Amino acid sequence: MTKQAFAKYLGKILVFLLALCLPFALLIGCIGFVPETTQQSLLYTLHYKLDLLRDTPGGNRILIAGGSSTEYGTDCQAIAEATGHPTYCVGVTAYLGVEMYLNMLDRYAKPGDTVILMLEHLMLRDTGVDYLVLWQACGTDPDAWACVPPDLWLGAAASAGRYLAQRWPSDWTPLQGVHWTTYDFAPGQTPHSDDFGPLGNVITPRTNILEHKYNTQDMVALNAGILDQDNLRAIRRFTKTMEQRGVTVLFSHAPLNALCVTSSAEENTAYADAVRAALGLPVLVDYPDAVMDAEYFYDSNNHLNTEGAALYTQKLIESLGALGLSA
Repeated sequence: MTKQAFAKYLGKILVFLLALCLPFALLIGCIGFVPETTQQSLLYTLHYKLDLLRDTPGGNRILIAGGSSTEYGTDCQAIAEATGHPTYCVGVTAYLGVEMYLNMLDRYAKPGDTVILMLEHLMLRDTGVDYLVLWQACGTDPDAWACVPPDLWLGAAASAGRYLAQRWPSDWTPLQGVHWTTYDFAPGQTPHSDDFGPLGNVITPRTNILEHKYNTQDMVALNAGILDQDNLRAIRRFTKTMEQRGVTVLFSHAPLNALCVTSSAEENTAYADAVRAALGLPVLVDYPDAVMDAEYFYDSNNHLNTEGAALYTQKLIESLGALGLSA
């Protein structure tokens, strides 16, 4: 094949790819003009968490990242008072995948910060990403999409139509006025659910509202073989990058309702040992301490109630103190 023929062939491929992407680009562009009506949802808090990362002074912070158990399981004010370090919860949901949070922290963690990866078991195994949840969290916020791993872009584009249908308000038409949705708010002014305080964790008083004290449809079996190697490698790469930047990375197992755990104590320990060996990070709350009594949970097997959050937070504070992080 001559150079001219090869160039022509590449040109055809490029035109084909552009033609393939155009409908998705137009669809995504349309989404930005549909009003955002979910500012009180848990998923919308992603914008709020990104603003906390971007707008708070770096260099002395404790940043707690992970799924929704971070929001319901920690008291950032108590940790800040005990350690002397401003503390922020930047987790939203496990269904965004662990690499989303690693990218967020990579963008905004500053030398001198401490990162706590408080991960649910779902974030260490190959459970995939829910693309509708990804859209609901990111919306059309460019800051959020800059943190989405590139290998998720195609799946996200294919799910754009489903998200548009879900986002479209039933009582709205473009005739009522078309405005581009903005996520550019002044520091501390990003809309978010009233359940959340200024540091990113849930502050609403709560008790166990589960009929059987746990979610009977969400049983968990742990063992050393469930760990996903790609996720583990991503965490190790992130840790190395943070170490070079002067950021300390710590690990903590997210809380889990004892009634939902079907694996034995030996299997749970094997799981925890495998995590520790694979990541090589100091562990703040390990097994069996991460498995907590049902009375301490709220509305799921991962969300602690007010009393449970205080207990888990105290475990974090004690471990942080043992590492020298105390006021």
